[in-house]
Amino acid sequence: MKPESDDNERDPLWDDQWFDEFSEMADRRLGDGSACEQIHPIVEAWFAALNEEEPPPLRPSVEQALSCLATEVLNATPPAILDTLVAHNDEDEVADWVVQVLAIGKAFQQALDAGDLDDI
Repeated sequence: MKPESDDNERDPLWDDQWFDEFSEMADRRLGDGSACEQIHPIVEAWFAALNEEEPPPLRPSVEQALSCLATEVLNATPPAILDTLVAHNDEDEVADWVVQVLAIGKAFQQALDAGDLDDI
């Protein structure tokens, strides 16, 4: 749910227009309407299945690398976004969340490589 701003102005962090570029690119490549109608349900089912399982263990060196990458991502995050996240969450929670997002990306790439998402 998008937060309401105090002065009824649209919060630029929640502006949906950034997604239009990705949706339009998918429509160009896959046909009009394909982005959400075809791809999203497949990705959603994969993500739901991922959340039902215990995540595969990572080697300690991979965990450390993800933590280092999370630090780099946070250092490159625009201040307005980072300030908003830290205003509502502890910095360690934000860092842990970024590590989790990176780990999900790693699992997604592994699923793509293994052919688990060939339907997209």
